[in-house]
Amino acid sequence: MGFTHKGTYSSERIISRSLAVNALRSPPECRGYRLQELDAKLIGESHLMQALKKSIQTVATSAETVLITGESGTGKELVAGAIHELSLRRSKPFLPVNCGALTESLLESEMFGHVKGSFTGAITNKKGFFEVASGGTIFLDEFAEMSLGIQQRLLRVLQEGTVRPVGRTDPHEIAIDTRVLVATNHDLKRDISDGKFRNDLYYRVNVLEIRAPALRHRREDILSLAQHFIRKYNEKNSSQVSEEIAGDVLAILEAYSWPGNVRELENVIKRLALRVEEKGIITEADVRSIPELNQLTKYRALHCVESLDQNQVAKPLKCVSTTGKDQSRCRCNEELDLYRRRVEQAGGKLAEAARQLKIPRTTLRKRMITLQSKCAT
Repeated sequence: MGFTHKGTYSSERIISRSLAVNALRSPPECRGYRLQELDAKLIGESHLMQALKKSIQTVATSAETVLITGESGTGKELVAGAIHELSLRRSKPFLPVNCGALTESLLESEMFGHVKGSFTGAITNKKGFFEVASGGTIFLDEFAEMSLGIQQRLLRVLQEGTVRPVGRTDPHEIAIDTRVLVATNHDLKRDISDGKFRNDLYYRVNVLEIRAPALRHRREDILSLAQHFIRKYNEKNSSQVSEEIAGDVLAILEAYSWPGNVRELENVIKRLALRVEEKGIITEADVRSIPELNQLTKYRALHCVESLDQNQVAKPLKCVSTTGKDQSRCRCNEELDLYRRRVEQAGGKLAEAARQLKIPRTTLRKRMITLQSKCAT
């Protein structure tokens, strides 16, 4: 196992440390992989997702440990799986382990293996995860949940490239060849200060670091993610929910903060898809049935309006709080006028107006097109 540092460089907040350039050049059998190979699993074309995909490609051909950080629900296991699939180890096992779901004694036995008679119930010798994944990749999710004792054993595995099964008394250790990927949503430096995480293990695993971005930081990907999940559950449930997302529904989805990130979005889309009629379209009424989103509907939940100066949005907000067909048409006209004024103030440049509104240009463009269509009816 290659666990020695060979060099460092920075890369747009995504990779904190890396290897020498020569060590990262893709071998011939990996050169066919491009960013589009990741699109099926890592949905989104935002600049954060593009940077993430490039980072995955960069670290994939290395044998070094990768630390994957990010909030819960951001898809850290998908990132780990993509690294494995783009590596030379892709034909060997990829073994994900949820360290937070196992007790200390069970995790120790499962990770490092045990010998017959080492504890009650150990009736045979058993290989641990590191042996089982030999030649491939082991992914330790929530690894910061491990006890300090297990952390010490993991540190030795990373340093020596060998593992000693629980209960083994002879000095011989088992050599392993396993790529190690670890993930956490913890602030490891804070855990170190609190005495919950080993300082030496932190520097051992933090050779390469990749951060999975929060969904609220890449709102422009919400549409493609929602459509992806609609397709997923159409196939799973043999249903035909339309992939069309109405502008008012999209505005609400983009306005929500998504504390549970992509995992929460998938759950919401799943619930919405079960509420619509056969071959139906998800409507604002369906969205209103989701408690966490319901409070946003009375404002039409347009996050770009919320980011404007309150004096400018006083009248539009009053319009959007009303109900009924006529008021709806008025609301759309007022909202569209608001955006048109912003574009005019930006010298007719949509990108500059979007920048001032602190939203993606594509979101503003789609919203204006949707409003134009409604105002024409």
